[in-house]
Amino acid sequence: MDAQGGPTTIIATMSRVDRATKKALRERERKERSTARRSSAPELAARYAVLFEQLTRAHCQKYERRDWAKIGEVGPVEPSVRAHALEKKARRALANYRPGVIDGLLGLQADRRRALTARVLEAAKKDAELYARAKRNADLHNLDVGLAAAITALEFPAIEAALKAHLPLPELQLILEGLAVDMPGPGRLVVHIDVLELDALPDESIGLDDAGRSVHAMISPGARREMQLTHVCSVALRVGQEVMSVVPIDRIEVLARCCLPSPKGRGETEQQPIVHLRLTHQQLTSMDLRRMEPVSTLTALGGRLDWDVGRGFAPIAIDDLKLTAPAPPPLRLAAPA
Repeated sequence: MDAQGGPTTIIATMSRVDRATKKALRERERKERSTARRSSAPELAARYAVLFEQLTRAHCQKYERRDWAKIGEVGPVEPSVRAHALEKKARRALANYRPGVIDGLLGLQADRRRALTARVLEAAKKDAELYARAKRNADLHNLDVGLAAAITALEFPAIEAALKAHLPLPELQLILEGLAVDMPGPGRLVVHIDVLELDALPDESIGLDDAGRSVHAMISPGARREMQLTHVCSVALRVGQEVMSVVPIDRIEVLARCCLPSPKGRGETEQQPIVHLRLTHQQLTSMDLRRMEPVSTLTALGGRLDWDVGRGFAPIAIDDLKLTAPAPPPLRLAAPA
C-alpha cells in the first residue's frame, strides 16, 4: 500500500478472538500445572533457557546491510543444473559391492545391500535438498536484482517486497504478535510492531539444582514486568536492525504497541503504543548490539517509553509523531452450517 494508504502488513496482527483464545488456553494450562506433579527432567531447564534468550536477547545480531548497488551490477543468475552427485556416488558404492569372506560366512550380504540401498535413498534426498536450496537462493537473488533500482529509489512496493523476502519471519513470529511498515512521508519509514502482552510471557522460571534436576520457581509480578520491559526493548532494537539491513535509508522509526487495559474500562483491553524509537544507520554501524543490554541501549538512543515496576507499561503520547495505526484484523466469522 502506498504512503497515503496506511501501514502495510508483514506479519498479520493477532485478532481479539485469537488473543482471547490463547489467553484462555494459558490460564487452563496454569491451573493444570498447579495441581500436577512437575517433571524434573533437565531438558526443561534447557528449553526455558532458549525461550528466555529468544525473548530478551533477540537484538543480539550482527548488523550487516545489503548492498543494493552491487546486487544490481551482478545481474541475474541461473540456478545450477541438478547433478545428483551424492546419489551417483552412493549408487556406485552399491553397484561395486562384493561380499567379503566375513560377510559370506555370517550371511551379511542382504543386510549390507539394504544398508547401501538406504544410503542411495538418503543421498537422493540430500541432493534434492541441495538443489532446492540453490534454486531458492538463485530466485531470491534474481528477485533482488529486479528490486534493486526501485528500492534504492525508496519506492514503497519494492520495500514491502524486499522485507517480505528477507526478514526472518518465522523467527520474528515467535516474539511478535504483528508487524507492519508505513511511509507517511518521503524518506520516512515507520515500522509498527505488536509485542507480546504480559500474560503471554513465562510466569515461572526453570533452573537446575546441584543434582542436575529441573527446579521450577514462580516469577514475581515485578520480575515479570521487568522481563517484559527487556523483551519489548530487545524486540524493538531487533526489528529496527533487521529492517535497516534491508532498506537503504538513513533513519527509521519503530513504534511498539501492546495489549493494555482500555481507557474505556469495563475490563476491556486494546492495542496501545508503549515504545517509540528513532534508529539511524550510523548508530547501528557504530555499536555492536550483541554486547549491549537492550533497556539501557534503547534509553540512550532516545527511545520514548513509560514504564514502572509497580504497574509495567503505560501508553505513551504519539500525537506529535503523525502516525497512522495499522488496521485491525478482520473479524473471522464461522462458516454457515
